[in-house]
Amino acid sequence: MESNFTNYTPLDFAQEPSFIRWVKRQDETAGRFWHQWLQEHPEQEKAVAEARNLVNSIQVKETEPSALQIDALWGEISEAIDFDAPAEPVLPARRRVLRAWMGYAAAACIAVFFFFVLYAPATKVRVGFGEQLSHALPDGSLVSLNAGSTIAYKSGRWGSQRKVELDGEAFFQVKKGQVFTVVTKLGEVEVLGTSFNVRVRGNSFSVGCVTGKVRVSNAKGAIILTPGLATNAEGEAALKEPYPAETKQIGAWRQGRFDFQDAKLGEIFAEIQRQFDVQISTTPDIAEREVSRYFEVGNLDSALYKVCWPSNLEVKKQGKLIQIR
Repeated sequence: MESNFTNYTPLDFAQEPSFIRWVKRQDETAGRFWHQWLQEHPEQEKAVAEARNLVNSIQVKETEPSALQIDALWGEISEAIDFDAPAEPVLPARRRVLRAWMGYAAAACIAVFFFFVLYAPATKVRVGFGEQLSHALPDGSLVSLNAGSTIAYKSGRWGSQRKVELDGEAFFQVKKGQVFTVVTKLGEVEVLGTSFNVRVRGNSFSVGCVTGKVRVSNAKGAIILTPGLATNAEGEAALKEPYPAETKQIGAWRQGRFDFQDAKLGEIFAEIQRQFDVQISTTPDIAEREVSRYFEVGNLDSALYKVCWPSNLEVKKQGKLIQIR
């Protein structure tokens, strides 16, 4: 028996004959092998558990079709093959073949269904630098993605689980229904039906609520936001208590305006890079300065002037390369 299954996915396990015999308790030798293998590879415990659930979900119950049903089906098959061929009585052997075929077909259909529901690749939407995009989710909810952002979700599971993974910044307009969850590397947002903005850039996580009610959580706790309130956190720190934020400013990037309050210049330069698809270099001390600035999309020179002139910074451009000193 093969002993190297360390790279198997849940679907791989669920198709392994010895694994199936173990789950179905049909082979003592296979049972001993897999118990021992799992003890030696505890890191695969989650994958094995998912595979066991998949195997147990695929159960084919072979019901005995009546002779009339089989005769009728074979008659339809014969007619489809040759309309002029005379009908023949169905032999017992043919009934056995048809019965087995029906069982295998049912098993295959169930396996395909579970594959697409549980293991089909997620739908991913990526937005490059210098771009913005509006995307409709399966239930009609809308998500607007800022430049340099990505979302991923499972279409097959959407009916039972409205969950979107986000890397970057997006504004969500969620239709009412069951819980809608936005998952990021730094925290989660849960709603029923509302509109809100989520931003996760580097080590910074922020959420602003425009309509409805939003539950924001991370490893240190959870808070509730109502319209006109926002929160943020740096890294693994606790979320800040809700603070006022003008609703027209939450997600204002969709109209091409970017406002920063007490933000590091490095963060502002990073946003300029995303919006204009350029590369900015500066010194560490400049990048760490905290300022309040705004810029608008449409003209790079104007954006650089509004951000750099108040701090008396020199800007040198060479194509898409920009030096700020």
